[in-house]
Amino acid sequence: MRWVTREEMRELDRRAIEEYGIPALVLMENAGRGAAVEAARLYRERGLRGPVLIFCGAGNNGGDGFVIARHMSNAGFDIRVFCCFDRARADRAREAGINLAICERMGLPIRDVFTPEALEGLRAELADGALLVDAVFGVGLSKPPREPQFSLLRLLGQARLATLAVDVPSGLDANTGEPLGIVLRADVTATMACPKVGMRGPGAAWVGRLAVVDIGMPLARMAAL
Repeated sequence: MRWVTREEMRELDRRAIEEYGIPALVLMENAGRGAAVEAARLYRERGLRGPVLIFCGAGNNGGDGFVIARHMSNAGFDIRVFCCFDRARADRAREAGINLAICERMGLPIRDVFTPEALEGLRAELADGALLVDAVFGVGLSKPPREPQFSLLRLLGQARLATLAVDVPSGLDANTGEPLGIVLRADVTATMACPKVGMRGPGAAWVGRLAVVDIGMPLARMAAL
C-alpha cells in the first residue's frame, strides 16, 4: 500500500488534474460518493437509528462532505448538514462551493455553526444524532484549529457518536500523526486515494478502521514521487 505525505498527496492531485485531465470536480464527486458508501456501511453495521450529522469545513474536505450529504440523502438517509464556516463567503465557482450550492438547491437541511452562539444550540441535535460525519479539516491542517472550530471539535467528541472521518480525522497531523491540540477520534476513516503516513503508528489510535477510497486517479501509471 502506498502511504503518502500531505505534500505528496497534493502532487498526486495536481498530476491527476493537469497531466491526466481529470477535473477536480470529478475527483471530489468520486471521493464523496466512496465515503458515503463507507458511512452507510458503518451505519448499518452498528444498527444505528436516527439522523446522519455531516459537519463540513470550508475547504475540499467540506466539499467531500457535501457530496456525501447528497448521496446519503438520495439513498434514503435522514441527513443534516452543518456548515462550520460562513456560507456567505463561500466561493461558489470552486468545487466545494458548487457542491454546497447543489445541496441548497436540493433543499437539504443546512445549519450554520461557525459562531460560538451557534455552538450553544448544537447539543440537542447531537443528542438526537446517530452517525457523525467529520468533514471539517483535511490533510492540509498543520497547526491547531482556531476558535470556534476548536470548541466545535471538542463538542463533537463529547457527543460520542459513531464517527466517520473524511480523509483524516480532524485535528490529526497527516504527516506526523500528532494531535494538533485536539483530534476528533473516528470509528472509520475513509481516506482518499492513498493512506496518509500520519495515520499509522501513534496516529492509528485516532483513525479506527481505515478504508481507502478509489477516487479515479491512475495511481498505477503515476511514477513514484
